[in-house]
Amino acid sequence: MPVIRKYSELAPPDAAPVLSFDLPELQYPERLNAVKTVFDGARENGWSERTVFYADNQDYTFADVEALVARSMAALRALDICHGDVVILRIPDTLDLVTTLLAVQGIGAIAMPTYAQLRADDLVYRADDADARLLIASADLLDEALPVVHARGGKTTVVAISGDPSGRCHNFADFLPEGEISPVYQDTDAEELCLFLYTSGSTGAPKGTTHCHRDMLAVSDSYWRYCLAPGQDDVLGGTPSIAFALGFGMFVYFPLRLGHAAILEPDKSPETALAQIQQYNVTIFAGVVSYYNVLARLIRETGADVSSLVHPMTGGEPLTEEIERFWLEVTGVRLEQFIGTTEMLHCFVTSTRPGELPHTATLGHAVPGYDVAVLDPETFEELPDGEHGLFASRGPTGTVYWNKPDQQEKVVRKGWNVFQDVVWRDEHGDFQYVARHDEMIISSGYNISPVQVENVLMQHDAVVECACVAAPDPDGRRGAIVKAYVVVNDRHEAGEPLAADLQYFVKNNAAPYMYPRAISFEDVLPKTINGKILRSELRERARSEGEE
Repeated sequence: MPVIRKYSELAPPDAAPVLSFDLPELQYPERLNAVKTVFDGARENGWSERTVFYADNQDYTFADVEALVARSMAALRALDICHGDVVILRIPDTLDLVTTLLAVQGIGAIAMPTYAQLRADDLVYRADDADARLLIASADLLDEALPVVHARGGKTTVVAISGDPSGRCHNFADFLPEGEISPVYQDTDAEELCLFLYTSGSTGAPKGTTHCHRDMLAVSDSYWRYCLAPGQDDVLGGTPSIAFALGFGMFVYFPLRLGHAAILEPDKSPETALAQIQQYNVTIFAGVVSYYNVLARLIRETGADVSSLVHPMTGGEPLTEEIERFWLEVTGVRLEQFIGTTEMLHCFVTSTRPGELPHTATLGHAVPGYDVAVLDPETFEELPDGEHGLFASRGPTGTVYWNKPDQQEKVVRKGWNVFQDVVWRDEHGDFQYVARHDEMIISSGYNISPVQVENVLMQHDAVVECACVAAPDPDGRRGAIVKAYVVVNDRHEAGEPLAADLQYFVKNNAAPYMYPRAISFEDVLPKTINGKILRSELRERARSEGEE
């Protein structure tokens, strides 16, 4: 039998996050199964016949989804998956993923959703690290999943969610019971693990972050309940994948907990998103900044009606003033920022205030239920307003890594969850972003924020997208220089004259020492599945190009 793992037992006492539950909705019982709780709540609120998901051009009510979850729980038990086992899910953002994920948690097992871009080695690493018993994959994603069986010596079984035409593995559907059955939920402790999410691995090997049943509700009952405050007529759409913390909350627990609808869609293209906004009258939409830049251009080109949007939300990368202005000009609706991490599972800072316009040009304020501070990077003591330091948070969720004690001690300091983002807080309690601590560019003794340079470049009428990173100084006179990777529109020709013009533009609109001494024109910038610019890839390119 697997060991039942509890959240509070995983972190060393001196590196454990301080948790607080100071809102009425955050008072949870010691025994808690999150899946049972959301469906019981739906019945108590009279939501059983209300639509909670739109998928494959069909509407699914709370009752429909719970019936599917009940059958999937029975199938998992038939596959001998037990309380405490780990199950990897390699399924696109469909209703199959949501119901299977909830079924895993419902029987007291631990779900690990993964994004489609992972290769076989990535899956083996995660299966080894978490000792996964089962991997469930869609037929089109089996090629990378099946090698896990051999690599793990049969310790992990692979099944296909909807059948494998080549017959290489069992079909999950074959284990489903006939007809409808009543759900049988495992009695679980509120602190038992029910979710593993892995970080991107941009700063070393991917790290497993652990989350318990109580966390599933806490993220819904803080940010989403208090800041977005959705009603029954709200519809959520957007690009975040369910394999990421943001997408997990938005497209699994938020609608189930608060009773509104969400669209499940594996196609993350701007064209599909725009069609869905119009088809379903989407009121809440989420995407990264660079995605909104592309989407705004598409809206302008097509003249599409997006008047249903109330909360266009963005996070994951810095919001430049120019993209903020451009989106507002095209749509008439202000972008709303949020800050969250995989480790914390969701958001702890937001510019969204119910009934008020968001505070532009700031990250926003602390989410109700969370304390947020700026800490000295050496002493980890709180800094006064106006001083630059590291972002830190504490609240009902916290950072607890799986099998990474050294990393745990680096990230949790004096009970605070500490992040490598340099920020400062103004006199109104709003936080201002400077840069990632490891992305600050030190050139001729100056500390240069790449975000500030990007803000200026985006004001030039030639620039569509850009990202700035540190690069080796070819003259060897400085430790590093600012290098800009730039995408230009079709009205301008990339080349030396435009590069010189961009450099002159920055010198005249910012401190002269900040200007990019090297500019590379690109057709596209590298991005993640969610549309976030891969700055780590650009930093590596700049380093290697500087060594040639």
